[in-house]
Parts: sequence; C-alpha cells; structure tokens
Amino acid sequence: MTETPTPNPPAACGEATPAPQTRAKEAPAEPVPNASLADLAAPPRFRGAIDTVEDGVLRGWALSAENPLRPVGLELWLAGVRVARMTTGEPRGDVARIVGLPVRPGFVLDLATVTEAGARDALAALRALKGPPTGVEDLLSVRIEGTRLKLPMSVTARTTKVEIARLAERLSAATALAIGSDRVALGRSLLANLAVPEAEDGDVRVIAFYLPQFHPFPENDEWWGTGFTEWTNVTTAKPLFKGHDQPHLPADLGFYDLRLDQVQRDQIDLAKRYGVTGFCYYYYWFSGKTLMTLPIDRHVEQDLDMDFCLCWANETWSRRWDGSENDVLIGQRHSYDSDVEFIRSCLPYFRSRRYLTIDGAPLLLVYRIPLMERPRETLERWREIVRAEGFPDLHVSMVESFGLSDPYEYGCDSSCQFPPHGVARSPIDPEIEGLDPKFTGTIFSYAEIVRAEIARPTPPHTRFRAAMPSWDNTARKGPAGSVFAGASPAMFETWMRFLVADARRRLPEGQRLVFVNAWNEWAEGTHLEPDRKYGHGNLRAVRNALASEVRALAPLLPPADGTEDRLVDTRRYVASLVTANRELTRLIRRDKYDLRLGEEQRLVQCPPGMLKVSAVTDGRFTIEAVNGRMASWVKRLPLRRDGALSLHGWFVMPSHNTDVAFLSLQRRGDDEAGRYIAQIHRRMRREDVVQTLSLDEKSLNCGFSIAVGMQGVAPGEYRVEVLAPDPADPRKAVALLLPLSVLIG
Repeated sequence: MTETPTPNPPAACGEATPAPQTRAKEAPAEPVPNASLADLAAPPRFRGAIDTVEDGVLRGWALSAENPLRPVGLELWLAGVRVARMTTGEPRGDVARIVGLPVRPGFVLDLATVTEAGARDALAALRALKGPPTGVEDLLSVRIEGTRLKLPMSVTARTTKVEIARLAERLSAATALAIGSDRVALGRSLLANLAVPEAEDGDVRVIAFYLPQFHPFPENDEWWGTGFTEWTNVTTAKPLFKGHDQPHLPADLGFYDLRLDQVQRDQIDLAKRYGVTGFCYYYYWFSGKTLMTLPIDRHVEQDLDMDFCLCWANETWSRRWDGSENDVLIGQRHSYDSDVEFIRSCLPYFRSRRYLTIDGAPLLLVYRIPLMERPRETLERWREIVRAEGFPDLHVSMVESFGLSDPYEYGCDSSCQFPPHGVARSPIDPEIEGLDPKFTGTIFSYAEIVRAEIARPTPPHTRFRAAMPSWDNTARKGPAGSVFAGASPAMFETWMRFLVADARRRLPEGQRLVFVNAWNEWAEGTHLEPDRKYGHGNLRAVRNALASEVRALAPLLPPADGTEDRLVDTRRYVASLVTANRELTRLIRRDKYDLRLGEEQRLVQCPPGMLKVSAVTDGRFTIEAVNGRMASWVKRLPLRRDGALSLHGWFVMPSHNTDVAFLSLQRRGDDEAGRYIAQIHRRMRREDVVQTLSLDEKSLNCGFSIAVGMQGVAPGEYRVEVLAPDPADPRKAVALLLPLSVLIG
C-alpha cells in the first residue's frame, strides 16, 4: 500500500448532508439515535479522511477517538447506494507518528472488488442520474458503519475528475467474470465440440510445465530400484479421507514410456488439439552432468511440431523431493564459473526454430535463482554469451518458488508463477470427514486459491500468470503430503478464463503467456493429460478459456430468417449460464476468501505547492541495478505507461533522518510541477557501506529496494530523486538527485 506522505491534520467526521436531486433514491440507512445538546458539544468520536480517489480506488484512514487501536468499520456509498463494507487495518506510518501509537488506520477499496449485488445496484443508480455530478463528493462517500458520519475528503480527492464511464467499467469487473460451471451440461457439450482456432499473432499462448521422468535411466535404477519411474509412485497411492481422489490413473496415453518416439508425438497432438501451444521442459543440469534430457533432445532432433522452452531445475536432488541437503542423491554445486558454463549447454536448444522467444530473445526460466552464487552478475554474463551467438538478447524469468516475488532483485526480466508456491491458503483439515489418523500433511481449499488468485493485484514488473488443475502429492509423500480439496475442471476453467483475459489486457503482444502446472506431474496430482475420473476435462477447460464465448453460442443463434422457438432456446441457454455463473461467483467470492494480496506499489501525485523541497548537500548514493540490469550504463530509461521502475542500491544523508524516505519523479524542466512519489518500504543493512564511508551505526539500514508501477503517471521525461521529509514539518523535504531519468510514453 502507498502511504500519503503529507497527511491532512486528523479531521473530524462530519454529519451527512441531504442528498442532491441528481442522485438515485438512497437506500435506507440504519437508525441513528437523536443527538442531545451534550452529544453535540462533545469532541468528535472519529477522525479520518479520504486521501485519494483514483481510477475507482479509494485510499484513506479512520480512527476511533475512544480507542485508536480498534479497527473502524466503514461503508462505501456510490450514487446513494451502499455498495461495500470494509474495516481499517492498513499500516499508515504518517498517522501513527501523529497519534503516537502503533495504529493501523488505513484502508484501500477498489470498486472492482465490491459485492456483485452492490455493483449491480450501483450501476443502476449511475444510469438513473439526471445529470453529470458536480464533483466526486456528490458521487462517492465513506461513512462510519452504522452512522451517517462521513469521512471528509482531502483537497486532492475533492478535485479528482470523475469519469462515470470509468467507474462503470470498474463496477462491471465485479459482475462480469466469464466463468463456466459443470451445472451447465448444455454449455459443456457445446464447448466440447468447439475447436480452438489457430492462435493469431499476439494472442495468448498456453505453456505447460513438462516432467521428463517417465522413462528408466541408470541413476534412478541406482537410487530407487531397477525400472523406477514416476508411475511407481502413482500406482501405489491410497485415499486418506472421505472423497479423496487417489490414485490418479492415466486414461488415453496409459502408463507410457518416453523412450518410445510415438508417445511424445501423441502428447503433442493432444496438447495442440486443446490449445496448449508449448511445453516448458524441466532441464536437469548439475555442473556439467545432465539427466532426463531424452524428450528435449528428441524435440530438437526430430523438429517436433510444438514450441518449447527450458526451466533450469537448479536445486539439489535428495530423497525428500524438496531440494534439501539431507540424503543427497546428486548435488547442485553453484559457483560463478559453473553457473556461467550452464548457459553454453542451452545454446543448442536455443537454436531450434521451435524454441520460445520474447522479442527474439530465448525464454529461460530458473527455478531457484537465489541458490546461484552471484545471480545478477551471472545473468549479465549469460546475456553477453547469448548475444555473441547472434541472438538479440536473453529473457530470464524467475520462477516464483519458495517465497520469491521480485525478479529485478536478481537481474531477471520477469517472473513466472508456480502454484501452489506463492498462493494464499489456510488449512481446512478440521472440516474434512474421515481423515486417516496417520495423516500428518495439510489439506487446503482449491476454491480459496482460485478466489485469491483472481483478487491478486498486478505487480510492478512483468509476471507470467499460472494455474494448476489440481494438487495432491500424497502419491510421493504419503500421509505427509499436501492436498487441495475441491479441485474440478470447472473450477480450473474459472481460473484459466481469468488468466487468459488478464494476459490479453495486461501484457503486450509477444509476451502473452499463461503457464499451467503441469502437463504430466502425476505423482503431484496435477496434470492436463487425461485421467480415468475426468477424462479430457482439464484439457477442455484450457480450450474453453481460450475460445470465444460468441463462437460457443453460435450453434444456438437463430437462423437468418429467424424462428421464435430457436430464439427462446437461446435465451433459455443464456439464462442458465447467467444462473450458473452467479452461483460459482458467489462460491469464490464468499467473505471467507475475500482477501487481497498487497504486493502492488504505485506512485501517487503530490500537487504543486504541497511539498517544499530543497537539495541535500551531504548525500551520497549508489544505484546498483535498474529494472534488474546492472546500473552503470542506465542514464535515460524509456518506460511504457503500464511499465514499472525497479531500483536497488543505497543512499545516505548524514545530516537528515532517512528512516522514512520516498522515491520521487519530477518532470524535467518544470521545477514548479508537482511530483509523483512512493514510500521506500524495503530497507536493508549495508555494513559494507558503513565501513567504507566511516559512518555511524544509525546508517546501517542505508540499503534500499523499490519497484513501482507507472500507471497514472503522465507522459514525459522525469528526473528521479530520493526525498527525506522534515520530521518537524511534513510539508518540507530534502531531495537527493539520482543520475537517472525515465521517459514515460
């Protein structure tokens, strides 16, 4: 969450005023007792403000005067209609410093996340307006729950331009999830017979992770016994609670052996039939030794008709299947020289005409990039080697495994999700019937993670989203495994539909990739390949997510001359879809799963004259990386308006307190213009800087890292600064000018 650096003084909440004639009829409010003269003379019970209203997102704060530490219930009203409830709980360091208590009074509410019923009523109210509103205060308000007390608006919020069409678009997002349901048998039969058209240039490409374990090889024979493959684990799995779907048994392709060429050809034919456009092969390279490259080598040698890329599985192999150092089977010993040599082993694959590229640069995923000795330096060397081979560049994507989230920290160009890593989840073991007493693992709700992933905000970097059809690794780990209960092709389709739409909206042409974990992870219970329970259900989910709904309805549309019977059938079908979608929407939008993953940080505008800034005289700094690349050559950085700026480095201002600091963008050549600012939250200890510059210990946390999106920043060239506010006067600050400009187009 972005804090407002110069908050309004703690304002009292004012009484509600009569609604203007332009509003729709206001919904009845809860009764409020009549106030006595003594009540009117008493100090206000609540303080707070709406700081910003930007693109349908409200940000502000509220405090209870009686108990500032207690969360405050709030209501959002739009066009006279109560559309949502919320509770304070976001950190606001500025307010906490004024109050002198560790309060969390902030709130953020996006109109795209209001309830379906509230969004529908608000859209009707907007349509009923008799004329354009005179200002944002005539349209939006936040009240203390159960009262008519309104939060006042800051000058910035009050002067925000209201665009009715944009508000309606945000509300529509709360009601227009294009989701499917297995309750609609007719819809499933239609989509089952619908072919996916050939992908157009710039359209979404679905890439499935591919495990090359399904063939015997000497090391597996030595470690696990002669003839061992993943099928050995799959066939021995047992159900551990009521309704537990184990074992997962293959259907069409059977218990295949990848030593047979035809198996891989059949897999590719099946994948392409349902719209999967590429495989991401796990590449097992251990300081020069490779394992299980048979299907990758065949793909290149036989020029199989399918795009592919590599994911370096760069962790140690142990008997625990988790890359730990216990009972090592084959170790991954990272060193700079070894890691650099790795990229040379990839060059023969990069040269394949089937290899996936982004703007001509081969796409390489790295599973656990922090394990590398010097990641950023290594990646720069990789790029030099790849460019020397005639490629324009190398695109390295960090897999979001084991808590990783910021690819720029390691010099990567993007990140790639890898569920169930990184998904929000909470155990539901107590809700499970007939759980085996020996079970020591954890059970989660699949519906919960679908809800959470749909609610996940856009990060300030390029991220390739990913979904999984299901997850159940008890075939590998037995009673110690993890299970996501309630998975089904219908829920998987819901997730995939959202990711496909998100990629089309958010990513530029040539980068619209959606990953699936996985094509054939049978022992982890996640696979697109047909099984004996759902058949081709998960593959149909991919195809349905890619297919046009208009084309899906085409078989039911009336003929050119028109007949009332056909029209009635079509209306009935559409009505059934709406009903099913509403039920499924309610399922995944229940309060239990109503959460936001706060990873997005945006720049907010600081109007001219609001902040008086002077130059610092004793500041020192080093910018070590800009958008993941070494910073020495970056002076002017072009960015799209949907792009992001990421900086890593350190700064000191010995004569100023920098415990609170902000990144600032100021338009070049216009010193009177306002700034765009965002607080620098991530600070790191830098003993090396303190020792080199002979600084005192108060400067230990001089390291910093920040990534901000450019959404909302007007086009132009901006100089980049670090601001340190004056603790005695929050409307004053000093600026440390960095040798970097950004050009926003």
